[in-house]
Amino acid sequence: MKHLYEYINEIMDIAEVNQVEPQNAKDMFLANIRNAGDPTLPHYRGAGDVDYAALAEDLPRLTNEGAALTQALFDHYKALVELRRAGRYAEAVELMRGAVEAAEGDE
Repeated sequence: MKHLYEYINEIMDIAEVNQVEPQNAKDMFLANIRNAGDPTLPHYRGAGDVDYAALAEDLPRLTNEGAALTQALFDHYKALVELRRAGRYAEAVELMRGAVEAAEGDE
């Protein structure tokens, strides 16, 4: 079972390539999952080799995780950018995991 925060680096790559804010790139990432397999629908570039079709069955749960990830992005944006700039991509995922799990625990 995959979680949306596991794809934070791909989401940030989509943001960079498409020149959008990360919270919009998160929605673009989810749209790529929704649109997987249909070449007539939009597919946003930047996320590398993500198998969007394989994530389709998890789409409802990933979508539900979106609000917590958006909040984590706002709360930890500077640290996230610094980790990515330093090439510490696994730590970026862990930062988002911790923030999302903490937010879910507050609910």
